[in-house]
Amino acid sequence: MTDTLVRWLQGNFNKVPDVRRASSEPDASLIFQKHHADLVVSTWMGAKLYLYLIRKPPKVKDIKNILKENSRDGIGTLFLINRAILPASDTLVRLTDWQEALMVLNDHFIYAYAIDEGSASIIQVHYASSVSRDEYRVWQLNDFGVENVSVRKRDVQGNVRGTWFVGDIASPAYKRRMNYERVNQRYHYSTKYTQELPGGRANGQTPRQRQDELSRYYLMLGVDKDATEQQIKSAFRRIALQVHPDVSALPRPEANRRFQELHEAYEFIKDYHGWS
Repeated sequence: MTDTLVRWLQGNFNKVPDVRRASSEPDASLIFQKHHADLVVSTWMGAKLYLYLIRKPPKVKDIKNILKENSRDGIGTLFLINRAILPASDTLVRLTDWQEALMVLNDHFIYAYAIDEGSASIIQVHYASSVSRDEYRVWQLNDFGVENVSVRKRDVQGNVRGTWFVGDIASPAYKRRMNYERVNQRYHYSTKYTQELPGGRANGQTPRQRQDELSRYYLMLGVDKDATEQQIKSAFRRIALQVHPDVSALPRPEANRRFQELHEAYEFIKDYHGWS
């Protein structure tokens, strides 16, 4: 089954316009490797990505060793986790150490793979903060398709703290959709677990609720409700220069939170109006 999954992944990655070649063969350009990737992906821009299939709960030290070895050579790392060892959707969980490590490498989600009735798929398993400080609510996006491959250098916090080259396989359009979905999921969580809404509308937003969300995000960006696309973009950039973790005087966890909220506000407004 593993060979079948690797062949399926290889075929999908080779269809991506960014990709020059995806192969299950070891990287011939490196003389010595401690960790052999399940898939080696090279892009037309000269980036290289190593993809690892994780079949059982990993050790944090092994995750960090792989990141360290690959980043030393400027190679991006991407982990795909067996969905069977991850929490089910719409459950409240306390993070294990390895889930925390993999989650912070991305942006509060983990890439996973699943094989159902012989059909393979890639899934994003998201972890949303709950009303309890130590618990996260899990939700999944099950229709992820690889449309983009890039490698970016990131300063990562948490129990895999360091500067690593991390693989990214989500397109800009998908990221916008994901940010919008986060807003809906956060709303769904608050209505299902913390309050009772009239009419039982706990699984989605009414037009009035979307308008309220939109107004709150306009206020966050400090713009009027009739602001133009350019005015909103300018407001976003101005505030981003103040709260971005790389430049903000705020403690890094607070800066990360503020910047994430700002980004969600900007993406929600763009999606609401259908701006690209």
